[in-house]
Amino acid sequence: MPSDSFNNSNAPVPEPDIGRVVGTAIYARQSRVRGIAYSSCQSQIDMCRQLAASKDWSITHVFSDERYSSETIDRPQLSQLIASIESGEVRRLIVYSIDRLTRRMLHFQQLLELFARREVSLTVVNDPSFSDSVTGRLMANIIAAANEFQLDLTKERMADMRAVYKRDGKRVAGRVPFGYCTDPATKQLVVNEEQACRVHDFFALAAGGSRPSDLVGLANLQRWPDQNGETCKWTARRILKLLNNRVYIGEIPNGSSTLPGAHQAIVSVSVFNKVQELLASRRTTETKPRRKTDPSYFVHSHLSGKLICGQCNRPMSTSISHRGPKRYIYYRCRSDSGGTPRCTGVNIGVFRLEQLVASVLADVDDSKSELPIAMREQWDKLDERQRQKRLPQTIQRIVYTHCTGDVTIEINPEVIAEYDLNESQTEGENRDLGSSK
Repeated sequence: MPSDSFNNSNAPVPEPDIGRVVGTAIYARQSRVRGIAYSSCQSQIDMCRQLAASKDWSITHVFSDERYSSETIDRPQLSQLIASIESGEVRRLIVYSIDRLTRRMLHFQQLLELFARREVSLTVVNDPSFSDSVTGRLMANIIAAANEFQLDLTKERMADMRAVYKRDGKRVAGRVPFGYCTDPATKQLVVNEEQACRVHDFFALAAGGSRPSDLVGLANLQRWPDQNGETCKWTARRILKLLNNRVYIGEIPNGSSTLPGAHQAIVSVSVFNKVQELLASRRTTETKPRRKTDPSYFVHSHLSGKLICGQCNRPMSTSISHRGPKRYIYYRCRSDSGGTPRCTGVNIGVFRLEQLVASVLADVDDSKSELPIAMREQWDKLDERQRQKRLPQTIQRIVYTHCTGDVTIEINPEVIAEYDLNESQTEGENRDLGSSK
């Protein structure tokens, strides 16, 4: 919530009128969820309910933010609480402690101003002496300042701790790479022998000349499980990331560089460097980059994202082949998603496919076509560039089956409905004109 949404006011917060139905809300917050049945938020809510019961207050709203830090007041449940206060639904708020609302002095002051403006009373469970008097507000501000100081001090200590850990080569945080697990006590990397064997195999095969796509086929065919225990989930991108990870030679990340790590290496430096050389040799960095002012810089594929391979039901993407100075653009089945190998040899020229689709849309002589005649007549009048520009809006999906050469075209229903509506209106006008004659 932006700070200017609160109006400045130092007026004391009056207790709601006796006899009037008062909306009483509970707010709870916790930064971390530790996977236990009885969470911190539930504990806070229960203690707030006990206090409300002792005062014979009826709880009408409960707001609870889990996994949200006190750094910001932009939290889903807190935003709903503020909206309920602004609408007048909530006139009394109960929290376990002030730092559940916020640890920032500025945010706490903004909330107090909101409570004062909307005449909302605040009750703090662990501070029964909290009040809305001048002295109470002073103490609340002191507590909020102390909370903010403690938060900043904790951040500073954590930064110092991370620096010491990295200096000693210890892991600080992050995902555990395949081939390792973490020690339950120290949280440091420990070699997972079964996964480490797979890492050895990946690097050995890559050093022998195998490409990431070859390793994907092998891993999925052999049903090698990944770090989550799932099979047939390997992709070329995951393999490439694994082969480039310097953790396997005993290093830890440190920003854009690395530092010597305290964990055991899985791969030798010589094998790792050989794999890097082979991967670098396959990159086409020697090709002179084209300028964006050069028309050939852009790949004009107007059916990208709409073309599906009929053999595996996965999207086909563009691919460029160079033969001397000429470029040939194709749609190819190159996806390894789902752990299934790509369909070898499945491709169709971009220009050829777009010409085919446009010719179907502009065929006014096809008596069996299900497309509105007005639509086909309009497409027949368009030039090539205009047809290409309209393809993405007109086509919903195309299925290309390479083995049979079949192309199934699905038109956007909204486009069909627009032409059907125009034809119906035209027929109605013609009937009205005939009757008037």
